[in-house]
Amino acid sequence: MKYFVFILLCLISGFSQASYLNYKYEHLPTEHTIVSSSLNNEARKVWVMLPEGYHAAENSEKKYPVVYTTDGENLQYLTGHNMWFLNRMGMLPDTILVAINTRHYRARDLTPTTPKDSPIPALTGQSSQLKAFITDEVIPFIDDTYRTDDFRVLSGHSLGGLFTITSLLSDQMQPLFKGFVAIDPSLWWDNGIVANWVEDAEDTFDEKAFAVYIVAAHEDNVPPEHEALYLKHIHAIDKAAQVLIDTDATAIRYDITTDENHGSVLHVGVFRGIREVFKCYPNVCQKPDNEE
Repeated sequence: MKYFVFILLCLISGFSQASYLNYKYEHLPTEHTIVSSSLNNEARKVWVMLPEGYHAAENSEKKYPVVYTTDGENLQYLTGHNMWFLNRMGMLPDTILVAINTRHYRARDLTPTTPKDSPIPALTGQSSQLKAFITDEVIPFIDDTYRTDDFRVLSGHSLGGLFTITSLLSDQMQPLFKGFVAIDPSLWWDNGIVANWVEDAEDTFDEKAFAVYIVAAHEDNVPPEHEALYLKHIHAIDKAAQVLIDTDATAIRYDITTDENHGSVLHVGVFRGIREVFKCYPNVCQKPDNEE
C-alpha cells in the first residue's frame, strides 16, 4: 500500500510539473524608434510584444488584434504578463501589445488642457499631438509591419487613463479603437473638465460599437491635505462612468475597488479591463438590455 501511495504521489508530482512547463512568461519586446512629425520630430520609442506562434508557418496568414498602452516604458511588463496569462486561460485571443513611451513628456502628452493653477510644474495640455502621433504614425507603422486586424484597444492608468477617456471623445481616435480601458483615470484634472466633456458628448455615443472599462480606487485614510483633490477625483470618475452607462453605447463596465489604492489598482485594472473588452472578440458585445 505504501508503495502504491508513493507511486501515485510521484505521478501527481510529475503531472503537476508538466502542466506548468507552459506557464513561463518570457518578455521579448521588439523596440522601434519612430521620428514623429506630430511631436516636433522627437524620436519616440515603441515596443512591440508578439504572441507566441506569430512566426509559426501555420499562422503566416493569421491577423491579430492589438492592445496599445501609454506609459509603455513601464507598463509593457505588467500588461504583457497579464495578456499572456489571460491567453493561457482562454480569455484572450492571440494579441499583439504595442507599448508607447511617454516617460519624458508625460504631463505634456497625456493631458488635454493647461489649467490656470496646474499642480504639475511642467508643460501640459498637448495630448492632441500624441493622438496625432498614434493615429497618423504609430498605427500605420504597426499595420504595415505586422499582421493586424481592425480590433484595437487603448489602455492607460492615471494620466494615461485620462488620455484613454479623451481618446474616447476624440474624432481622431474613437473610430480606430473597439475598446477603451481607463484605470483610475485622473479625471480630477483641470477641475474635472473631461467629465463635463463626457456629459456634453452623451448623444454622440448612441449606437457606437465599442467597449469601455473604467475602474476607480476608493481609498480610506487619505491625508487631509489631499482629501479635496481625492474627492474631486472619484466624483469626476463616477460622473463620467454614469453618463456612459446611461447612453446607448455598448459594453460599458464600471468597477469600484475599496481594497486598492491608486497604484495597486493598476494590476486589477489591466487584468479585468483587457478581459472585459475582448469578451466578444472579434465583435464588440452588445449592451445588455437591463443596462438600457
